[in-house]
Amino acid sequence: MQGRLFFLLISLFLVVCPGCYSRPGPNSYLRPGTDQSKIDKVAVFPFHNNTQVSEASSIVTKAFITELFERKKLKVEFPGNIRSFLVSKRIIVRTGVDLETIKVMAKRLGVDAVILGEVDEYIGVDDRKKAVIPVVSIRSRMVDGRSGKILWMAQHRRIGNDYIKVLDFGKVRSVAALTRRVVKEMIQTMP
Repeated sequence: MQGRLFFLLISLFLVVCPGCYSRPGPNSYLRPGTDQSKIDKVAVFPFHNNTQVSEASSIVTKAFITELFERKKLKVEFPGNIRSFLVSKRIIVRTGVDLETIKVMAKRLGVDAVILGEVDEYIGVDDRKKAVIPVVSIRSRMVDGRSGKILWMAQHRRIGNDYIKVLDFGKVRSVAALTRRVVKEMIQTMP
């Protein structure tokens, strides 16, 4: 009888176990001595797209802006003002943004920091393929608008199965929902 009970408990543990352990969060860096009170307003540049999915950059950039708004810790510059600035200076973000451009933009738009990023993986957009497990991988950094120093950096990669608790419960099936979770987890590590 005790053997069956022990076997039953071990089996139950193995079924529930995938949801028990904590998966690692984003790899992040926060500059030591960063005065968080001096960062009030940020500008989010369009994220660079390293994937084959043309709308990945737009989706991730919008998710980042949305999560920053919802967090209510930082003010976010209106994306149209950033776009107007980039057009007026004839800057193409995919070719990179130099430090002087960041400083000029920070001064002109009155932002304390600039957030730049890249989308490295974005799999699962095609909803017709229900068996596709979504994958999202993003890198981002926050650069001080006055000094040009990196204040914060994070890299995060998740797949839809990372959130399974028991059997298939908790599995993220939508790449949009996964993007939102990845971005939220990254922003939680920000100053």
